[in-house]
Amino acid sequence: MLNSEKALFAMNDMDDGHLESARLRLGYHTGGSTKHVVKKRIITFALAAALILGLGAVAYAIDLFGIRALFMKNSTPVGNSNGGYVSFTQPQDVPEEMDESIRAKIDNSTKAWAEWDEWKDKNGLSFPEVYAPPEGVSFFNEEENPDGTYTVRFYAYPEFPVDATTSLEHIQQGDYSDFILLDERIATKEEHERNMEIGEIIARGFHGYDYPYHVYTQEMADKLESIAASHGLKVRHQRTTMFQNHDDQTEFSTREDITAKINEICAGGKSFFRAEPTGYDKFYYFDEGTFAVSFYTTDNLTNTGTSCYLYNSPYGTLSSGYEIFTEIEDISAFTVRNHTTPDGTSLTVLQSGTEVYAYVYLEKSFVTLHITQLNGLSDTEIDAILDMVNYGTIQ
Repeated sequence: MLNSEKALFAMNDMDDGHLESARLRLGYHTGGSTKHVVKKRIITFALAAALILGLGAVAYAIDLFGIRALFMKNSTPVGNSNGGYVSFTQPQDVPEEMDESIRAKIDNSTKAWAEWDEWKDKNGLSFPEVYAPPEGVSFFNEEENPDGTYTVRFYAYPEFPVDATTSLEHIQQGDYSDFILLDERIATKEEHERNMEIGEIIARGFHGYDYPYHVYTQEMADKLESIAASHGLKVRHQRTTMFQNHDDQTEFSTREDITAKINEICAGGKSFFRAEPTGYDKFYYFDEGTFAVSFYTTDNLTNTGTSCYLYNSPYGTLSSGYEIFTEIEDISAFTVRNHTTPDGTSLTVLQSGTEVYAYVYLEKSFVTLHITQLNGLSDTEIDAILDMVNYGTIQ
């Protein structure tokens, strides 16, 4: 199977329009033969996303706080009673001993997002009802009929594990025998065209806003800004991304250039790292203070090397928690401990086998980290990676 988080993080740098269309619609933009290229690409992303994210949830009665900071309580429970979604971009709960001002800021962002979500559901783009997915759907396809209508079929993944690569190949060949048919409907030509139209609007996106806001028109942009302002929050606008040049690609940046930009943007000109990474996958940032750094800590810059993904989420930014999230197969398997870095920052460290996560509530923002090493890491090695960052410099 695909590594769920690696694939999600990789998709973070796909074209935003295609990613949004795939993630939001899970394959709902799948037209007839005249749209074959668009259909093939988007349904591939959609299937990959759904295979990766196979829904799961867990009871919230977890005694140890640890994972609750990341655990998304409102995940849809389907199939996996031991698992659940965790968010890397918005704290989901706050310890009782946490400063009340931080708790209030997080609650404020949550309320603002709920307001935006409600308005968007009532006033945003509306797909034809025939395309409304039944419960448990994973993706759908549609086939044009001789009379101009379209047969719409909704599918779910089987309960047993499926091979992602094989299934992707099958669906691209028009073979859906790997999956369970949930429902079959007939859409009119007009409904099909409206569905395609909205899908294309979503794929194009709306310039100037981070895609998780689902802003597609000027009216939506104005309302988002209004809701954020009424709660004293900022909005993520256009993202700036830097990739390291590992293969003599002149459009990419050197490691030194990325380090310098990180110091400028994230640390106010100070050193963000106590010990510099061996290299970067990417660094991206927004105008209001959100940023992410994907860096390596070993010379081996492949899947067998050690890498870390750090995300900084300001409390004063309107966020949902769905900007980057992933599924954990067994929430209860995680151990929890604390680690204090040389600058006095106390991080909560979560570990289950080779999966390692860490987070800290700073004064102005919530910082999360995910460390990847397929062969596993000792506590000493994990702590050394956490100590690389000067958390006190984060602006």
